[in-house]
Amino acid sequence: SIEYAKLKNPRRLVWMKQLGTVELEVEAYEEDDDGNIVSHVKEVSCTPAHATLLAHFEDKGEWTSDELANSTEMPGDMVRKRMGFWVNQRVVETTRSGEDTVYSLISVSEADANNDQSFQHDDEDQEQAVSIGAHEEEEMKVYESYIFGMLSNLGQLPLERIHSMLKTFVAGSDHKYDKTPQQLAIFLQQLCKEEKLEF
Repeated sequence: SIEYAKLKNPRRLVWMKQLGTVELEVEAYEEDDDGNIVSHVKEVSCTPAHATLLAHFEDKGEWTSDELANSTEMPGDMVRKRMGFWVNQRVVETTRSGEDTVYSLISVSEADANNDQSFQHDDEDQEQAVSIGAHEEEEMKVYESYIFGMLSNLGQLPLERIHSMLKTFVAGSDHKYDKTPQQLAIFLQQLCKEEKLEF
């Protein structure tokens, strides 16, 4: 990115490590038509953060939410939300240990023994995780009309000006604008790729 900044001054590359999609093959346990728990391998599309959390289970079969938060340097509530995705995918199960949540990989014997408990999803403890990249993109779509209006009325604008104007104009609407300039830049690039904007 340093070389790019020298070559294309004043532009620079900012790596957004939390964006992107990872395709994984995971072993999940679900009920068949007869009510038996069966194992099957399925392909799952998730964010790098979800994949990072699941990869920790290769080293150790059981993790608390605090341990995962410390190991990944993610906030605890974000860990619980993202682990909820793997619970819903029937890859990981949760148990309570005092105030903390314990996550462990599901085995077929445990799935049979804990059929009723393993797959009950407690909405208070585990929110359903949505792919963060896709969710952010969906949120940004709300601001499209604001951006188109700005650029059609005022012509070309620098990124910082668009960012500050969005913070001002969107403040009074139902959708609060709380994105970073980097997130806005990625969204504007996407609009250019879709040929909705000219670079």
